[in-house]
Amino acid sequence: MLLYLPLAIWFGILTIISVFITFSLGIAMHVFKKNVFKFHKLFAFLTVSLALVHAILALLLWFYGIVI
Repeated sequence: MLLYLPLAIWFGILTIISVFITFSLGIAMHVFKKNVFKFHKLFAFLTVSLALVHAILALLLWFYGIVI
């Protein structure tokens, strides 16, 4: 727990932020023709990784009551 909140909540917040950054980089590539594909791929991988960790922590919290 960090600041009396489970890590699942913190990873959920980080996942949402990463989704928004990935989305904005995709918009920058498509609409504004910016060359940010490398960063878009990086944040997409980071988003999937954070979402996986968030899902595991949330399942542990929901089904087993394990608070990390």
